[in-house]
Amino acid sequence: MTLTVDELQSCLPQHMKSSATQSLADKVNQLAADPDVADQIIRNFTTLASVLRDGKYKLDDYISAVHYVSFKLMGHTNKDAYKYAFPQRYQRLVAKGASDKDISAYVAGYTKGKLVGSLLEQAAIPVWVLNQGTFQDAINRQAHLMMHADSEKVQTEAANS
Repeated sequence: MTLTVDELQSCLPQHMKSSATQSLADKVNQLAADPDVADQIIRNFTTLASVLRDGKYKLDDYISAVHYVSFKLMGHTNKDAYKYAFPQRYQRLVAKGASDKDISAYVAGYTKGKLVGSLLEQAAIPVWVLNQGTFQDAINRQAHLMMHADSEKVQTEAANS
């Protein structure tokens, strides 16, 4: 799976659509070398983008948080997710001799941030709840076709769906 500029434009809120560039798509696509992890990150980037409508977050911060949350959603511990999402930061902490307790404090601080919390909260909402309005619109359209379509075949297919 590769994120395209069109997909970026469709998932970003109106005030960020101008940021949907090939450069941004490439940045998101290159977050992980493992194709399975990359697919998960891209899916999370697009499905959790509604968080950008509700807060005033920088796109780079959103990308980093999605990267981190993707590892969390795969079942990794907070510390491992931090290590995978921010390898340079983690290595800097280790290189300067930070204790496990100090590193855990950095990780906990990041995990408890508003953006990460919003992403984790959004990820916990089932898709059918998030898209309840769209689902109802689809039902209404099928009901209309079932009752008013000129073709009996169309009416039957609408009733069956």
